[in-house]
Amino acid sequence: MGRALTVRGDHGGLAYRDETPDDRDGQGVLWARIGRAPGKGRPDFRALHSGRQRHAMLNKLCQVCGGQASRTAKGWLFLLQRSAEMTESPDWPEGMLCTKPPVCRPCAALAVRHCPHLTDPVTIRSRKPRTWGVFGGFFSPTPAGQLASHPDGCLPYGHPRAPWFLASQLIVELTRCTVE
Repeated sequence: MGRALTVRGDHGGLAYRDETPDDRDGQGVLWARIGRAPGKGRPDFRALHSGRQRHAMLNKLCQVCGGQASRTAKGWLFLLQRSAEMTESPDWPEGMLCTKPPVCRPCAALAVRHCPHLTDPVTIRSRKPRTWGVFGGFFSPTPAGQLASHPDGCLPYGHPRAPWFLASQLIVELTRCTVE
Protein backbone atom coordinates (compact mmCIF):
# COMPACT_ATOMS: atom_id res chain seq x y z
CA MET A 1 0.00 0.00 0.00
CA GLY A 2 2.82 2.43 0.86
CA ARG A 3 4.09 2.63 -2.73
CA ALA A 4 0.62 3.41 -4.02
CA LEU A 5 0.31 6.44 -1.72
CA THR A 6 1.76 9.75 -2.78
CA VAL A 7 1.44 13.47 -2.11
CA ARG A 8 -1.35 15.13 -4.10
CA GLY A 9 -0.27 17.27 -7.04
CA ASP A 10 -1.22 20.44 -5.13
CA HIS A 11 0.87 19.24 -2.11
CA GLY A 12 -2.25 19.53 0.02
CA GLY A 13 -2.58 15.94 1.22
CA LEU A 14 -2.45 12.24 0.46
CA ALA A 15 -3.55 10.55 -2.73
CA TYR A 16 -3.25 7.22 -4.48
CA ARG A 17 -1.15 7.29 -7.62
CA ASP A 18 -4.08 5.69 -9.46
CA GLU A 19 -6.86 7.18 -7.33
CA THR A 20 -10.49 6.66 -8.29
CA PRO A 21 -13.60 8.41 -6.90
CA ASP A 22 -14.36 5.28 -4.82
CA ASP A 23 -11.16 5.81 -2.81
CA ARG A 24 -12.69 8.74 -0.91
CA ASP A 25 -15.85 8.94 1.15
CA GLY A 26 -18.50 11.66 1.00
CA GLN A 27 -16.42 13.81 3.35
CA GLY A 28 -13.37 13.64 1.05
CA VAL A 29 -11.35 11.36 3.36
CA LEU A 30 -9.05 8.84 1.65
CA TRP A 31 -9.70 5.20 2.61
CA ALA A 32 -7.21 2.33 2.85
CA ARG A 33 -7.55 -0.17 0.05
CA ILE A 34 -8.09 -3.78 1.03
CA GLY A 35 -8.64 -6.85 -1.12
CA ARG A 36 -12.13 -8.19 -1.71
CA ALA A 37 -13.06 -11.84 -2.09
CA PRO A 38 -16.74 -12.21 -1.11
CA GLY A 39 -17.67 -15.74 -0.09
CA LYS A 40 -14.07 -16.95 0.02
CA GLY A 41 -12.02 -17.86 3.06
CA ARG A 42 -13.00 -18.01 6.71
CA PRO A 43 -14.11 -15.20 9.00
CA ASP A 44 -11.33 -13.58 11.00
CA PHE A 45 -12.99 -12.45 14.22
CA ARG A 46 -9.81 -10.60 15.23
CA ALA A 47 -10.07 -8.02 12.44
CA LEU A 48 -12.65 -6.02 10.54
CA HIS A 49 -12.48 -5.58 6.76
CA SER A 50 -12.48 -1.78 6.31
CA GLY A 51 -14.91 -1.77 3.37
CA ARG A 52 -17.38 -4.12 5.04
CA GLN A 53 -17.03 -2.25 8.35
CA ARG A 54 -17.86 1.08 6.70
CA HIS A 55 -20.76 -0.39 4.71
CA ALA A 56 -22.20 -2.12 7.80
CA MET A 57 -21.85 1.01 9.93
CA LEU A 58 -23.46 3.35 7.38
CA ASN A 59 -26.35 0.97 6.64
CA LYS A 60 -26.84 -0.38 10.20
CA LEU A 61 -26.07 -3.93 9.09
CA CYS A 62 -24.87 -6.77 11.29
CA GLN A 63 -21.08 -6.85 11.34
CA VAL A 64 -21.11 -10.67 11.34
CA CYS A 65 -23.70 -11.80 8.78
CA GLY A 66 -24.30 -8.59 6.83
CA GLY A 67 -28.07 -8.76 7.37
CA GLN A 68 -30.16 -6.12 9.11
CA ALA A 69 -28.88 -5.40 12.62
CA SER A 70 -31.26 -5.78 15.56
CA ARG A 71 -33.36 -2.68 16.19
CA THR A 72 -36.06 -2.16 18.79
CA ALA A 73 -37.72 0.92 20.25
CA LYS A 74 -34.60 1.23 22.44
CA GLY A 75 -32.33 1.42 19.39
CA TRP A 76 -29.71 -0.51 17.44
CA LEU A 77 -27.89 -3.38 19.18
CA PHE A 78 -24.13 -2.92 19.76
CA LEU A 79 -21.87 -5.49 21.38
CA LEU A 80 -18.93 -3.96 23.27
CA GLN A 81 -16.11 -5.09 25.49
CA ARG A 82 -16.60 -4.10 29.14
CA SER A 83 -14.03 -1.47 30.14
CA ALA A 84 -12.86 0.62 33.09
CA GLU A 85 -14.56 3.60 31.44
CA MET A 86 -17.92 2.03 32.36
CA THR A 87 -17.33 2.50 36.07
CA GLU A 88 -15.41 5.78 35.75
CA SER A 89 -18.03 7.67 33.72
CA PRO A 90 -21.57 7.92 35.09
CA ASP A 91 -22.85 8.69 31.57
CA TRP A 92 -21.23 5.65 29.90
CA PRO A 93 -21.94 4.63 27.14
CA GLU A 94 -23.58 7.94 26.18
CA GLY A 95 -21.30 9.74 23.70
CA MET A 96 -18.95 6.76 23.34
CA LEU A 97 -17.04 6.56 20.05
CA CYS A 98 -17.42 3.14 18.47
CA THR A 99 -15.80 1.40 15.48
CA LYS A 100 -17.77 -1.83 15.85
CA PRO A 101 -20.91 -2.00 13.68
CA PRO A 102 -24.18 -3.14 15.24
CA VAL A 103 -25.19 -6.81 15.30
CA CYS A 104 -28.31 -8.91 14.95
CA ARG A 105 -29.39 -10.88 18.02
CA PRO A 106 -28.36 -14.36 16.69
CA CYS A 107 -24.91 -13.14 15.60
CA ALA A 108 -24.33 -11.41 18.95
CA ALA A 109 -24.27 -14.84 20.59
CA LEU A 110 -21.94 -16.15 17.86
CA ALA A 111 -19.57 -13.19 18.26
CA VAL A 112 -19.38 -13.66 22.04
CA ARG A 113 -18.29 -17.27 21.48
CA HIS A 114 -15.69 -16.55 18.78
CA CYS A 115 -14.39 -12.97 19.04
CA PRO A 116 -11.15 -12.77 21.03
CA HIS A 117 -11.86 -9.09 21.82
CA LEU A 118 -15.07 -9.89 23.68
CA THR A 119 -13.82 -11.49 26.88
CA ASP A 120 -16.38 -9.57 29.00
CA PRO A 121 -19.12 -8.35 26.61
CA VAL A 122 -21.81 -5.74 27.22
CA THR A 123 -24.83 -5.21 25.00
CA ILE A 124 -26.17 -1.73 24.56
CA ARG A 125 -28.83 -0.08 22.43
CA SER A 126 -28.27 3.26 20.75
CA ARG A 127 -31.33 5.02 19.37
CA LYS A 128 -29.25 7.51 17.45
CA PRO A 129 -25.75 6.35 16.46
CA ARG A 130 -24.25 9.40 14.74
CA THR A 131 -21.43 9.28 12.18
CA TRP A 132 -18.56 11.06 13.92
CA GLY A 133 -15.36 10.49 11.94
CA VAL A 134 -12.74 7.89 11.08
CA PHE A 135 -9.96 5.79 12.59
CA GLY A 136 -6.73 5.25 10.71
CA GLY A 137 -3.26 6.66 10.16
CA PHE A 138 -1.80 10.13 9.83
CA PHE A 139 0.89 10.88 7.25
CA SER A 140 3.10 13.87 6.54
CA PRO A 141 5.49 14.75 3.71
CA THR A 142 9.22 14.58 4.38
CA PRO A 143 11.79 17.00 2.94
CA ALA A 144 12.92 14.16 0.64
CA GLY A 145 9.43 13.99 -0.89
CA GLN A 146 8.49 10.74 0.87
CA LEU A 147 5.57 10.10 3.22
CA ALA A 148 6.17 9.57 6.93
CA SER A 149 3.54 7.60 8.82
CA HIS A 150 2.49 8.46 12.36
CA PRO A 151 0.62 6.46 15.03
CA ASP A 152 -2.97 5.51 14.29
CA GLY A 153 -5.73 7.54 15.84
CA CYS A 154 -9.22 8.97 15.57
CA LEU A 155 -10.12 11.95 13.42
CA PRO A 156 -13.46 13.78 13.50
CA TYR A 157 -14.96 14.68 10.15
CA GLY A 158 -14.11 18.26 9.21
CA HIS A 159 -10.72 18.22 10.96
CA PRO A 160 -8.00 20.29 9.22
CA ARG A 161 -5.61 17.28 9.12
CA ALA A 162 -8.09 15.18 7.12
CA PRO A 163 -6.16 15.60 3.83
CA TRP A 164 -3.19 13.76 5.44
CA PHE A 165 -5.24 10.92 6.91
CA LEU A 166 -5.78 7.38 5.59
CA ALA A 167 -8.98 5.94 7.08
CA SER A 168 -9.49 2.29 7.86
CA GLN A 169 -12.66 2.34 10.03
CA LEU A 170 -15.72 4.54 10.33
CA ILE A 171 -16.53 5.83 13.82
CA VAL A 172 -19.99 6.48 15.18
CA GLU A 173 -20.88 8.28 18.38
CA LEU A 174 -23.40 6.27 20.38
CA THR A 175 -26.19 8.48 21.68
CA ARG A 176 -29.51 7.96 23.45
CA CYS A 177 -28.15 4.71 24.89
CA THR A 178 -29.55 1.95 27.07
CA VAL A 179 -27.41 -0.82 28.60
CA GLU A 180 -29.12 -4.22 28.32
